[in-house]
Amino acid sequence: MKTIDRYVAGMFLKNLALGLSGLGVLLFFVEILGTLMEHRYPTYQVMFYNLLNIPQLVVHMTPPAVMLTTVMTLSTLARNNELIACRSIGIGLDRLVGLLVAIVFVVSCFTLILQDRVLPPIFKSRMNYYWREMEKKQDFHLDIKLDKIWYRSKNLIYNLRSFDQATRTILGMSVYTFDDQFTLTQAVEAEKAEYSNEGWRLKNGTVTLFSKTDPFPVTQKFDEKTIQIAETPKDFQEIEKEVDGLRLKELYRYIGKMKQAGANTKSYEVKFHSRISLSFIPLVMCILGVPFSTRGRREGGIARDLGLCLGFTFFYWLFYSLGLSLGSNGALPPLLAAWLPSVIFGALAGALIVRRES
Repeated sequence: MKTIDRYVAGMFLKNLALGLSGLGVLLFFVEILGTLMEHRYPTYQVMFYNLLNIPQLVVHMTPPAVMLTTVMTLSTLARNNELIACRSIGIGLDRLVGLLVAIVFVVSCFTLILQDRVLPPIFKSRMNYYWREMEKKQDFHLDIKLDKIWYRSKNLIYNLRSFDQATRTILGMSVYTFDDQFTLTQAVEAEKAEYSNEGWRLKNGTVTLFSKTDPFPVTQKFDEKTIQIAETPKDFQEIEKEVDGLRLKELYRYIGKMKQAGANTKSYEVKFHSRISLSFIPLVMCILGVPFSTRGRREGGIARDLGLCLGFTFFYWLFYSLGLSLGSNGALPPLLAAWLPSVIFGALAGALIVRRES
């Protein structure tokens, strides 16, 4: 690597560290203040809960930080006439931009690894802390396996094959009831469970009763049966959140299992594709920041350029969130919903660069 490459790369990485730190700290305290104003949890719990969210904040703040870093780095080189010096020795802007894109590509790959390897276990620890320490639900437990979902609440343990939030339907439901000594007293199994105002309506299943005095359990079949339990579809919606605790390959297999069960998997597919697309948004942001970095001094200072960058970042996230919502609702294919904003803003960045050079 040439000296100029090391110089520019060092400046870029230093600015990136400063940008990530500044944006991360700002968002960290905004979330803390928002939670503290609710007056629901002690300060130490809010602090620890949000500290566990720092890796997630780093992932979300990387795209805007990369854009700001690109503008600050190239603008500094331009103000110091270092871009002119580079051109005088045969190093054009395209060479410097290529160097920055290569660095950002490495950062994007690191972000993808962070999302796949680091965030899932941290998310599980964070949610366990929330339910058991902050909400004081020591008996709550939710665990998603590739072939089943375990959900525990008080004296009940549920085993679900899949849960369709859109239709509020459970496919493959087993409910195990325990007494105070955690002895199994009843097991209800059904092929399908639908929720209504009367409770959960189970279809095609069996009820098995266990007695302490009789060593042989009694089993009865039923075509349809209504049971009253405390859990509603709103409680089982936590299953969709817990999907964030799965790695990409686990999520991919989970989606396949849900499809085989006949459940709607649009929201899960959007989550899968958005994890990958989110990791490579910094590449688009880097290219998008180039036209604002090489503006002439008469066209405005760096403050104006940074303001325009923040404006573009806002509209990008707005468009990105809208695309994910349309994908979850089925209006767009999940793959297109996750990648369309990047394609559009990438094309916009290319058009701005071409117009700048022409």
